Amino acid sequence: MSGLKTAPTSGAAAPGAAEPGPRSGAPAPPPDERARLFVALELPEPAREALVHWGSAVLSNLRGLRPVRAENLHATLCFLGSRRTAEIEAIAGACGAVAGEPAVESGFAEPVWLPPRRPRVLAVRLADDDGALARVQAALSSALVGGGWYAPEPRPFLGHVTVARVGRDVRIRPAELPAAPAVEVRCSRVTLYRSRLGSGGARYESLSVVELGSAPGAADPLSVVRRFHEEQARMYAGGSIDAVRALLADDVVWHVPGASAIAGEHRGVDAVLEYFARRRDMMDGTFRVAVHGASPIAGRVVQLAGGRAVRRGEEVSWETVGVFRVAGGRIAEGWLIPFDQAAFDRIWS
Repeated sequence: MSGLKTAPTSGAAAPGAAEPGPRSGAPAPPPDERARLFVALELPEPAREALVHWGSAVLSNLRGLRPVRAENLHATLCFLGSRRTAEIEAIAGACGAVAGEPAVESGFAEPVWLPPRRPRVLAVRLADDDGALARVQAALSSALVGGGWYAPEPRPFLGHVTVARVGRDVRIRPAELPAAPAVEVRCSRVTLYRSRLGSGGARYESLSVVELGSAPGAADPLSVVRRFHEEQARMYAGGSIDAVRALLADDVVWHVPGASAIAGEHRGVDAVLEYFARRRDMMDGTFRVAVHGASPIAGRVVQLAGGRAVRRGEEVSWETVGVFRVAGGRIAEGWLIPFDQAAFDRIWS
């Protein structure tokens, strides 16, 4: 996959370093061997140095905290926990789903104690004014959930860098903290790490790296479906339909169940585009789709989405499951499955 580099599975690699391929003739790990894995956004060296300097000043007035070494400073995106080493190659491939996302242009926001009441770490939050960091994390999470390797946390994602950890059996009273360093933080590498625990603290091993922005036209199914919805939204808002056509196979088939005016099997790119145009016209250009989430599952992309529009002067809404089959970088087949078929038919009658 474009943008994906694989590193050796032994020996730590410094963040930002170029990583060679697997060693020739290296023995394969036992099939039942397990590894503690996580995926993180790497920080550029100047940002790490600024955090180390800031942390040193803060920790000089606090006891019971252990600073994180400069080479270990990162922003965790997904913590996978213990996985079989036999899964590492597939997990690394799934991480390539973020190759189409642009580099994250960020900075340090406020320092935070986590959790707030009885903290175990001192961290600095990453700013995400344009939502780029959240989009990278969401794309990565969807790909890893789809493969069965990751269970998302119930709490909303908070992009942050852990600067220090509270020692065992130590209780910290959260104190006010000085402002975080005012430096630019441009992050362009997403790395799959293996964490090896030891008496001297955790040692992180870089297993694979994805360069953000390395595949703006990524052909993996999740990226194709995401671009399709972006272009479809522009089309429904009155934009050109040509960009949507470019993401559909010539013999695409769209399955719409029920007995409404848009129901049926629409076969061929012209018929499917006519179906999209009919939906836009029936709602007088007010039709909008909000995608709640999508995941690759069993060779398909499955998504939850909601629609809103004004129909005959009345605001209407509905929820659907969409299933997409992608082949050769284009959508070859789509299935629309309404939560409430009868209500959906009435809306589109």
